[in-house]
Amino acid sequence: MNGVSEQEFQRLLSVAELRSGECMEEKLEADEGECFAIAGRLGILSVDSLIAELQLFRDLTGDVNLRGRLVADIAQACVVTLDPVAQRVVTNIFQRFSARNDDEEETEEDPIEPIVEDEIEVGDVIVQNLALSLDAYPRVPKAVFEEVDDEAGKATGPFAALSALRGD
Repeated sequence: MNGVSEQEFQRLLSVAELRSGECMEEKLEADEGECFAIAGRLGILSVDSLIAELQLFRDLTGDVNLRGRLVADIAQACVVTLDPVAQRVVTNIFQRFSARNDDEEETEEDPIEPIVEDEIEVGDVIVQNLALSLDAYPRVPKAVFEEVDDEAGKATGPFAALSALRGD
């Protein structure tokens, strides 16, 4: 497949034998090195496991629809204490692949991935879905953010700033 850079989790699947109306199933699992690279890409502490169970269905237009489920065990840094927060991410995946080059397809909200030489690249789709499913603010249980007010007792707002300029 031309134009595919080295990715953390590259998985090319051949869809040449998949006929209209047929479905095929794939189970993909990241190895230890791939998990390490995915964690680096996503800026998290670790990816301990990543498994995707996929179904590929070719519709009557020739497009391939990918549906599946992603399960990953990860660790992120707590936003309060920076301690590791272990989590299990479970999410559904959907992606459409097409070999057609229709202008009307480009106006859709969800981008369509290409089918190139009867192959589709599903690894990056899996990593992108994992990234979208991460907790934006992971916290260890009972972690409390203590707000510090350096400006306690001082006037705030635009007039306070003007007053400070005048020396009042």
